[in-house]
Amino acid sequence: MDRKTLTTVTPDIRAAYKKAVHLPNENERLLALKDLVIAEPGFVEARSKLRDLERKKIMSVSGLSRFFARLGSPSGKVKSLTKNNPVKAMALCEETLAKTLDNLPILNLLAEAADKANAPFIAAEAMERAAELRPDEYQYMIKMATYLQKAGRAEEAMKRLHAVATHYPDNKEIQDAYRAAINADAKQREQAKSVGMAVIEKGGGSNAIGSRSAAILQLLENTIHDAAQAKLVAIELQKILDGGESMDVRRKLASAYIIMGEFDKAIQELNKVIASTSAYDPTLDKRLEEAEIGKIDKEIAQIKRRPPKDLEDPAARIAELQAERDQLRLDHALSRIEHYPNDIGLVFDLGKLRLERGEYDLAIEQFMESRQSARCEIISRMALAECYEKQGRYDEAVSELETVLSVLPRLDKERLPTTYSLAQIMETTGNQKRALALYKELHELEPRFRDVSARIKALEESKVPAAEAAGEETAKE
Repeated sequence: MDRKTLTTVTPDIRAAYKKAVHLPNENERLLALKDLVIAEPGFVEARSKLRDLERKKIMSVSGLSRFFARLGSPSGKVKSLTKNNPVKAMALCEETLAKTLDNLPILNLLAEAADKANAPFIAAEAMERAAELRPDEYQYMIKMATYLQKAGRAEEAMKRLHAVATHYPDNKEIQDAYRAAINADAKQREQAKSVGMAVIEKGGGSNAIGSRSAAILQLLENTIHDAAQAKLVAIELQKILDGGESMDVRRKLASAYIIMGEFDKAIQELNKVIASTSAYDPTLDKRLEEAEIGKIDKEIAQIKRRPPKDLEDPAARIAELQAERDQLRLDHALSRIEHYPNDIGLVFDLGKLRLERGEYDLAIEQFMESRQSARCEIISRMALAECYEKQGRYDEAVSELETVLSVLPRLDKERLPTTYSLAQIMETTGNQKRALALYKELHELEPRFRDVSARIKALEESKVPAAEAAGEETAKE
């Protein structure tokens, strides 16, 4: 089963999706998306939106209500269908999950049916939902990792298992799964290199050696950052285009031009790709924005380094370019939201931009929406806390940060900045005892994190005069 996106589904499915996500009633939206997923199981955007609505639905009801919603689940029928008609089995699972996502047996059966239908990406997504519902039951994370590897996403499997493996160093099952993911990632990287090199060589018409080979391999792995290497890659990609048109090659060529600082050429290539694309592509728009902003930043840097002789007021021109850059970023973000108003990732991106611009009320609106998605909940709450802190709404900021800390694993990297932010607010609001405890917790996890040691010392020293003063008063009495 193919993995499909908004740009690759049929026009009628695309139109139905756009109609579904704009339905005003959430339950109607959920049911419409459920029907779309049944009709086109591989449609990833529809699946993501559906799961977000299902998750929101179960968060609003009690555990007892979830229990009753699970009654009568057709597990036996799904099992019997999986062997000969896995797609139908998947449809039956989706009908059941629309009643309540908190149904682990059905999520397991959906994963098995999807795997049978050669759709491991759907199986992985089902196990991801199960892992979210039961974060302490690691077997779902292991299953998800297995399906991710089958889907050719071993690197993602490895990253997802890393935190679990760190948390359970003595669990053989987890450690074995983590090592398997590491090995699978290495194999998939080698396969990608071999296939990619074969394609490049066929188009380039010569053997790849030395720096040219290294540059092409880095481009394939999206790790090329050197302008000289990017130039080598651009030459090879242009050879391929000379032999025949390819929008994918033009995308890569635009990336090479961006690294080289040839932003006008990058913009030209990206506009060609955009013109050839039937549907709006937010990824392409982000790439175009990157090139346009790169062009502006390049001009600002040139003025700062050596202002043109005919430029009367360099400072005014820089301010004009900075304002143009800020407006450009906002225009692109608003355009993406206009096309995909229910894309939570884009909603969050717009919120971050509003936050950077100091538009805190508008940013809060975006983050309140984006935190409804499991994918963006943590980062949205952290951003909300920053907005509230900027506005002096400390109680609300503390509430968001404490919620984040309550769900993050102890060894999660986000615990460090979150705890630090909470400690700072405690200092600001005069709760030095809590602030000191939080800084000490940070020091235990990472002694060199920011200025934690200095803050601990300052807070502990601030206690000494107070204690001495109290002692002197007692002596006088």
